[in-house]
This record gives sequence, structure tokens and C-alpha cells, in this order.
Amino acid sequence: MGWISISLFGLCVFLLVAYAFYQCYLSLSCSAREKAIHLKPLPGDAATANRLEATVTIQIALYNEGHAVDPLFKSILALDYPKELVEIQLLDDSTDHSDEINAQWALKLRASGLKTYHLKRTHREGYKAGALNEGLKQASGEYIAFFDADFSFAPDWLYRTLQGFTSDQIAAVQTRWVYANSTKNWITRIQPLALNHHFINEHLGREKADALTTFNGTAALWKKSAIESVGGFSTETLTEDLNLAYRAQLAGFRILYLPNITAGSELPDTLSAYFSQQFRWNKGAAENFQLLRGSLKTLQLKKKFHALMHLLGSSFYAVTFSFLLIGLSLPFVRLQGAQLQITELLSNLLLLASLGLGIALFRADRDLHYSSSLLHWALYFTSYLILSAGMSYRNTRAVLEGHLRKPSTFVRTPKTNQLKRRRSKTIPVIEGLITLLGGFSAFRAYDTQQLALLGIPLFTTLAFGWVTIARLKRS
Repeated sequence: MGWISISLFGLCVFLLVAYAFYQCYLSLSCSAREKAIHLKPLPGDAATANRLEATVTIQIALYNEGHAVDPLFKSILALDYPKELVEIQLLDDSTDHSDEINAQWALKLRASGLKTYHLKRTHREGYKAGALNEGLKQASGEYIAFFDADFSFAPDWLYRTLQGFTSDQIAAVQTRWVYANSTKNWITRIQPLALNHHFINEHLGREKADALTTFNGTAALWKKSAIESVGGFSTETLTEDLNLAYRAQLAGFRILYLPNITAGSELPDTLSAYFSQQFRWNKGAAENFQLLRGSLKTLQLKKKFHALMHLLGSSFYAVTFSFLLIGLSLPFVRLQGAQLQITELLSNLLLLASLGLGIALFRADRDLHYSSSLLHWALYFTSYLILSAGMSYRNTRAVLEGHLRKPSTFVRTPKTNQLKRRRSKTIPVIEGLITLLGGFSAFRAYDTQQLALLGIPLFTTLAFGWVTIARLKRS
């Protein structure tokens, strides 16, 4: 039994180290100088020197988000672009008073001279993807700009983004997110570590490797003809944006990433809101692996490898959860001699995974000059690792549901003023039991003098205890 446990433990360690160093590779594939060039904004009018003008439809999918929309609609009112070339679609599936707020904004937009359509469905079939497809049928723009309700952008965003369409092969231009509330609390300070890594290291690293990349669902501009040519948005996944991006690229299109163009966004500012967002994202990635895996067979080996690491990225939460559970069981197996030494070596190897991931996240942080000091960064990174481990059960559930293609409701990430209505009422039984098991396992390791096995139970107790308390408090 001991060697079986150690073998499974070692397999998990190997996979986690491999994934962490893949993320480190994406970070290191672009030098700091190359990233600085990508991030450097063009000065003054040079940013829109070639003022391309085309008809554009701005699509905004809305669902009970009335308290979050003001910055976005103010951005549209301030848009520096010929009004006769723009139409606004408010794709409103709201079931609360948000539709009244949206209707008022539609009147203001029309009064400013913008063609504005407040489109309400009598059903939520297909959720967000279904709403986008319905809007696409009526859209008159050559290009479609996508924005979520909690975003905002600069007046010259359209002019600057249009300049990215330098060839017929480019189907979309994705711009970078920045965060309006990143300093609000501990939770909003942690999230940019992973998001900045995604928008700096992953996007630029995949682009340099000529790998398939993603569309982030918002703050992006698409050619309408490209969306239509691949059949629109899929309603079979919770991450319709990722699915569209892959189908477009598999059809021969390119997605260009311009990190020197930004759009403001709102980070989930409570753990409950963050859990909701992460469940959808992780399940959606697994769903898309199942939906697209047949098409990936046609790719060259290098592109196929990057695509698998991308689409299976969320599945490493299942590896993390398995690793933690095996680590909790080891003090009860009573390992002897060489078995203890190998387990200690494997545990130390896991520090390499933390090191590789830390290098990647630290470089993105410094590329964007985000954290004010090394100490602050270390605290946030440690918190990120603990929280990620504590969320591994929920995210493993999400991944398994995605791979098994279990349908679920599309739940929008709760915004600040919606949390009282949308907080989960479930009791975190599993997280609570794992917290207790972690404490019992730590006591067992100490009591039997297997001190080399003490680290994982203590870490697991801390991680799952944090999540358990947060969910009990509904924070």
C-alpha cells in the first residue's frame, strides 16, 4: 500500500512541476524588453494616426447587472468615433429591476445620437451565447465590439483597436484588462497575480510560439463575417469566448493581441463571487477540451501541445486536489525507511513547482509595475497558493462536470451590489471535512514522529479552513 501511495503521490508531483515550468517557459519566452515594447503606449495622435472608419456594433450582454453598468455607458457616450457608424445592442436577459436601468441608459444613448437597441428575450435559451447569437442576427456593423457590463474604455479605443486589422486573416483583436478595484481588499489584491500572468505571459508567449490563443469574451473587436463563417457562438459551453476563438483559429483565422490598449474592469471583491467566476471558467475550459479535441488532431505537434496545455490547464486543479488527499493519507500508511526518504524528496520537488510558478507571476507583476514591494508580492503570492489549494475541491468538481459534459446554468459573476441577493446558501460540508481530516492527519504525523509528512496536512488544513470559514460567513 505504501509504494502505491508513493507512486500516485509522485505522479501528481511530476504533473504539477511540469505544468508550473510550462507557465515559467511562457513567461521567459518573451524578454522584459520585448514585453516593454508591446506594452508601450503610442504617444498622442500617433495612436490613431490611421483613423480607420468602419461600421461597428457594440454588443453588451446583460443579466441583472444594473448597478454595474454606469462606467460602461459613460464610456460609450464619450466615444470618439463617428456616431453614424456605431450601433449599440443591449442584449438584456435581466429578471430584476436592472432592465429598467438599462432602458433608461438606452434613452440617454439615443438622445446622444447613437443608434441603440434594447433587446429583451422572453427566455434565456443558450444563456449569454444565445443572447449574443440573437444580437448577431440583427447587427449591422462590419465589426462587433464585445463588452461586459462592468467594463469601461477610453474614447479612442475603437480607433486604436481597428488598426490591428492589418490583414484579412485577422478575425479579432483582443485588448488587455486593467482593474479599477485592485486595491479594494485582500481578495482583489490577490487576483491580478494570475490575471496579469495571463495577459502578459500567456498571451504574448503563445503568440510568439505561434500557438492557438484565446479571446477573453470582452474588451475585444471581431469581424462579424469571421464569427458567422464559423457558425457563431456555441451554446454547449460556459466559456463561449474560448470556444469561438479556437474554432476561428482552426478555420485559418488569427487573433491579434494588443496589450498596449486597455479596458477597465471590476474584479470580484468577495470570495463567494470569485468562487462563482472560477467555477465557470474552469468548467468551461474542460468542456471545450471535450468539444474540440477531435479538431486538435489536425494541428502540428507543437501547436497541439500548447493547445492541450491551454485547454487542460484547469484540469490541473484535479491533480492538486488528488495530491493533497494523498498527502493527507500518508501519515496513516506508516511509511518506513526508504519510503519516507522518497516522500520527503518528492515533497521538496514540489517546491520547484512553486518556484516555477512564482517566477512566471513575479515577472508579469514587475512588467506591469503592480506590487509596491517584494514583501507585498510574497504575501500575495503565498495567499494565492493557499487559496488555490483551498479551491481545488470546487474546481475539481467544475472540471469533472466539464469533462462529463454535465449541463449547468450560466451564472454571471456577482457584482458588488448584487451579493446580498446571490450569495450561496450551501454549507461547505466537504471543505469542512477536509479541514478536519487535515488537522487529524497533521496530529498523526506528529504523534508517530513522521515529521517529513507534516507539511502537507498543515498546508491543507490552512487552505481548506480558509475556504470553509469564508463560505460559512458568505463573504
